[in-house]
Amino acid sequence: MNKMTLKELYQVGCSFETSVGEGSKSERARIAKNSSRIILDDELTNNIMSFDKEIKFLVAGEIWCPDYQLNGSVLKRFIDLNTNFDMSIVTMARGKKFLEPILGIENAKYPLIVVLDKDFNILGSFQERPEIVKNIKNFDEIKLDYYKGQYLINSANDIWNIIKNIK
Repeated sequence: MNKMTLKELYQVGCSFETSVGEGSKSERARIAKNSSRIILDDELTNNIMSFDKEIKFLVAGEIWCPDYQLNGSVLKRFIDLNTNFDMSIVTMARGKKFLEPILGIENAKYPLIVVLDKDFNILGSFQERPEIVKNIKNFDEIKLDYYKGQYLINSANDIWNIIKNIK
């Protein structure tokens, strides 16, 4: 089986903007809507803005996926706040073929976000939805709120919790 390293996957990926550009008009519109709904508190905003180490987000996802639209928008906010953050998007197919074996995961939930340091060491990963949403027994009860962006801050906090402990 062919293998790709994290660095090779990162290099063949595209930017978030390119990924969004491949979507339908309504999918592209959801990115702007989601972005407008990301309300980070001052502490998290300041923490992101003052973070002085390079972080790479390797994302396996597709623009048609609502979870990708939501959580990709959160990553984009991190990048907009601090140039030490960068993101590369690969397809879900590449995620399944190459990322899952690297991470030792079978049947990952997408988007699959791998947080890397500047040397492509894995700091952690985020699958599909924030932990608080995953832990809700009946997703249907909160589904509408989730898709309206009411849990975007939870995604941001989950991702920040992976990053903040880097030495």
